Amino acid sequence: MDDEKNKIDEGKPGAALTRREWLLSLGSAVVLAGYSGAPGEAAAAQAAAPGAGTLPPGLFFPSLDHLTHVLTREDPFLPIPPGAETEYVRPRSGPFVPQAFGRDEFPVIRRLVEIILGEDLKNPEETSLPGAPPSCCDEVAEWIDLVVRSAPAVRTAARKLPADLRALAVAYDRSEKRVRELETFDPDQVCREGLAWLSDESRRRWGKNFLDAAPAEQAELVASVSDTRPDKAAANAGTRFYDFLKAESIRGFYTSRRGLKELDYKGNSFYAESPGCTLTPHPQATESKPE
Repeated sequence: MDDEKNKIDEGKPGAALTRREWLLSLGSAVVLAGYSGAPGEAAAAQAAAPGAGTLPPGLFFPSLDHLTHVLTREDPFLPIPPGAETEYVRPRSGPFVPQAFGRDEFPVIRRLVEIILGEDLKNPEETSLPGAPPSCCDEVAEWIDLVVRSAPAVRTAARKLPADLRALAVAYDRSEKRVRELETFDPDQVCREGLAWLSDESRRRWGKNFLDAAPAEQAELVASVSDTRPDKAAANAGTRFYDFLKAESIRGFYTSRRGLKELDYKGNSFYAESPGCTLTPHPQATESKPE
């Protein structure tokens, strides 16, 4: 490792950057263009990259000072530097206002998140800070609202991807499935059809709206379209809705502060030496030999 670092350092003009800084300073345009020159040439390569002059400032050069600041902070909100072009998460001054769902729809999404993640996440485990979501379920439900609201722009960007960069994305994923999903998947339609199915099915079974049903009835209805349903081959608006919510609930939870703590996540911190894996290894089975 030291030899490798020395070789990299020898190739840098003035050895002004550490290897970590060199890797962090690589912009997406440089990586996609296959650039592999000396670290001191990174700025020139980025400036000469196709389309570099038309992209917003800051897209190619991550701020090492800001990045280090973020990695070492424990607070959910960071001070916003004056004139910053980065979109920081800001504390709310009032209740959350959903952008993708109506005011009568968002409570249904939140309740479904509670059922999927578990009732123990329903109430906050720790005292919520001012301006932050009151519980983990609220945070995940707000994440789903953001995913649905952002989906049209994601599809548009994916469809406009140049052919060479699209081919690179396919090669990276080793399949066209993920790229095509970005180009075509419409979570808004999935949610609209799923919410309509949930409302109709709740009224058919119990003669009342989903949120008016008893918790056991709500859980029963969700189970009928979940992975535990008797006929796993059956698919309808409810199963598609559940699959989407489950995937985004898991993604939202395990990227939240509470989810990362549950994983005992070791990233976003600096260590003098690697903390290693703290999981207890399972003893390997040994074959018994005949005497």
